[in-house]
Amino acid sequence: MDFDEVSHTHKSTLNAWHDRLSKYNTSGIEKLASKYRNGDKCDCVKMHNGSFNWCFKVVFTDGTAWAVRFPAAGNVIHTEEKIRREVAVMRFLKERTRVPVPQVIAFGMAADNHDLEMGPFIIAEWIEGIPLSTIMEELPRPEWGPVLRKDISDKTLYAIYRQVAKILLELSIHNFDRIGAPSLVHHRDGTHSWSVTSAPMTLKMNEIERSGYVRVGDYLSEPFRTVTGYFSSLVQQNVTHLREQRNSVDDSDDARRKYILRQRVNSLVPYFISKKYDSGPFKLICDDFRPGNILINEDTLEIVAVVDWEWTYAGPYQFLFSPPSWLILEDPTSWTTSGEIRYQEKFQIFLKSLEDEEAQREIETGTEVQPEEKMSVLMRQSMANGEFWFNEIIRESFNFDEEVLWPNIELHITREGIAGVGVPGQTEVEAFVKIKMQDLNRYKLDLQALKGNEQSS
Repeated sequence: MDFDEVSHTHKSTLNAWHDRLSKYNTSGIEKLASKYRNGDKCDCVKMHNGSFNWCFKVVFTDGTAWAVRFPAAGNVIHTEEKIRREVAVMRFLKERTRVPVPQVIAFGMAADNHDLEMGPFIIAEWIEGIPLSTIMEELPRPEWGPVLRKDISDKTLYAIYRQVAKILLELSIHNFDRIGAPSLVHHRDGTHSWSVTSAPMTLKMNEIERSGYVRVGDYLSEPFRTVTGYFSSLVQQNVTHLREQRNSVDDSDDARRKYILRQRVNSLVPYFISKKYDSGPFKLICDDFRPGNILINEDTLEIVAVVDWEWTYAGPYQFLFSPPSWLILEDPTSWTTSGEIRYQEKFQIFLKSLEDEEAQREIETGTEVQPEEKMSVLMRQSMANGEFWFNEIIRESFNFDEEVLWPNIELHITREGIAGVGVPGQTEVEAFVKIKMQDLNRYKLDLQALKGNEQSS
């Protein structure tokens, strides 16, 4: 699906924020960091940025190094809520798990920044390392995105995958009773706990609003109590996106195809949910957990930190116990037949590393996990029964309709004899197509006028 090229609000917001950042400069970053260390002097010595954050390394005179991070307004739509949720997750991970994450030093909203227009921020300990993706990725990068190096050895992949397996197993032992954002709750006796108090804020929601200018879902609403309810909500987000973004279709045939697909996926939700885990327990899910956000020691390849925990929430059990889609770096929506074959090859290496780590954990803890509850077993099942593909499609935004995910789902539902489930009637479909063609025609007229104004100015 194409982005909305008529609306420029978020792009303008991002440009304005970049202008503000250039004026804020290193002096503003140093001033902000010093505020949280009794006014001690520091120097800003390094910078890097991704899609959602700009991060600066500051070093104090005694050698202490901090990371000062700002969400990029315009790319991140709800910056302050994003910061609150990310900090809560980072503190949970630091206190309750063995996942290596930076220690949060301080955080604040726009009102806590000496320049309101720079917006909210997080200050955390600086952890030296390089992104895992730098040793995995083939360069130069092809136009369709990152791909796994052809010359990377299975031994190296095993070493990488096993460390990731350890992190996933660590996340798997922590339970939540609802689907949504974990929040830190302080009690009168001085203790504190984490409770899920509101619905998830996901990468999917941000991207649809950022590039489609359609707000889907309400992250301030009540948490979800079942996977069934949450999955239905996820598909409804795609339905809302299709209906409300005027150029969400290319033509009448495309409109029919996309409408029918969403109705079918929605009707198939009950078939791709484990009844055993429908009401929990729920697990911590990070939509942006990938090699680019995993830092390693360049010499030893040891994982030293996992960063960028925005878009993290307590979510469905089956998301965590689904095969990681990033094993060959390529997004599943861009896989070719050879890509799928390569993924399956690397998935076997990952499974071996996961099984070895499961065995090691059982030795360390003195407990035995039943075979049907092991992550490695459940991941194999997810790939075999089609849950992997269903989990991928309902978390997609603009790539929901790509010609990779649905055909794999269709193979499974045909085999199970449920291929006809959810196919809408012709009258319903044509009513939708009529409305979308009107939307698309108005969009094209507005786009033509916009381009005409740009050429004359």
